[in-house]
Amino acid sequence: MPRPFPFEFRRRAVELVRAGKPITTAAVELGVSAAAIHNWVRQDQIDRGERTGVTTPESI
Repeated sequence: MPRPFPFEFRRRAVELVRAGKPITTAAVELGVSAAAIHNWVRQDQIDRGERTGVTTPESI
């Protein structure tokens, strides 16, 4: 199983997308899959209350 990316790395990727960078571009620049960034952005939206779902603290 691959090691999870550090929190700060995921946060930086999400911030790039929230600032307007396309997910595919951010993925290439950071060397991760677009699917991974998509999942991180979706979880960030849930955590911010912008989307329904289980928040990060609730899933721990």
